[in-house]
Amino acid sequence: MDLASSTVDNACVPRCLALVLVCLAACAPPGPPRLRVEQAPPPGADDAPVDDAPVDEAPVDDAPVDDAPVDDAPVDPPPDDPPPDDPPPDDPPPDDPPPDDPPPDDAVCTTDDLPTPNAGLVQPVGLHGCPDGMARIGELDACMDRYEAFLEELVGGALVPFSPYADPTGKDVVARSAPGAVPQGYSSGLSAAAACAAADKRLCSDVEWTRACRGADTTTYPYGDTREPGVCNDARALHPVVEYFDTSASWIWSELGHPCINQQDDTVDLTGANPGCVDDSGRFFDLMGNLHEWIDDPAGTFRGGFYVDTVQNGPGCLYRTTAHNTAHRDYSTGFRCCADLP
Repeated sequence: MDLASSTVDNACVPRCLALVLVCLAACAPPGPPRLRVEQAPPPGADDAPVDDAPVDEAPVDDAPVDDAPVDDAPVDPPPDDPPPDDPPPDDPPPDDPPPDDPPPDDAVCTTDDLPTPNAGLVQPVGLHGCPDGMARIGELDACMDRYEAFLEELVGGALVPFSPYADPTGKDVVARSAPGAVPQGYSSGLSAAAACAAADKRLCSDVEWTRACRGADTTTYPYGDTREPGVCNDARALHPVVEYFDTSASWIWSELGHPCINQQDDTVDLTGANPGCVDDSGRFFDLMGNLHEWIDDPAGTFRGGFYVDTVQNGPGCLYRTTAHNTAHRDYSTGFRCCADLP
């Protein structure tokens, strides 16, 4: 081979190699096809172009979402659950007293409580020729009970104690007079007159009562002309009816016959318990204060005031109430008896 012929052949070599590679590529077994995976739109979407219009998203970090306050407003319990800490529906309200508890101490007394504290008392011998329990009224030919009256009741032919807190109307009662007794309140003028008559006595006249209270010198008070607070039982600060019913409502004034009113502390004193509340002769006690005292007046009069007041209707021995007829009675109305000097 000559040189020129060899050069031409060498120039064809690259072309031949390229053809060989092409042929090899055409003869090679086919590989797995390359697939393009498309993301299907969500059901019901309107096939909006993907990537053409980005979804509007809330700005991140620009306006934080308003979260519910943590711990400030506790989550409500499920509707069917009872409110926390509430008592079960059948439980009584907390702190309420059980139904069978006794009433408080200030309400223990009831209309059925009618004690008889005067049992066993005996009238002292009369003075100046007067019947037992009585003394002569100054220069008058008359005797008066030295103490406000208490009662005994005739039951089955025997005398038994009668409660000084009970209404004696219609009872077969006898008036008595002795020191240390709870005097009989709740008396009408009629029942007072009947109790005196049963003891062979009578109600005092106005003249007899005022003479005994004012004494020989006709003083305003049993002990003199100047009022001395606390000498007689006549200045209780709180009205006993208001205290017992714990109200000043108007209805309480229709309950003046309630037996518990005089069973409170600091109401009626025992007869003779105020030694300074006595007339100038030293014979008659408590004509001022303690209980009103009915006198013999068909129109209805009681005198002397009671343990709340000895001023409103006159001072001391001049105190005179004429607002009620002889059928009236209440916790404050008592009496004492008089009799002709034997």
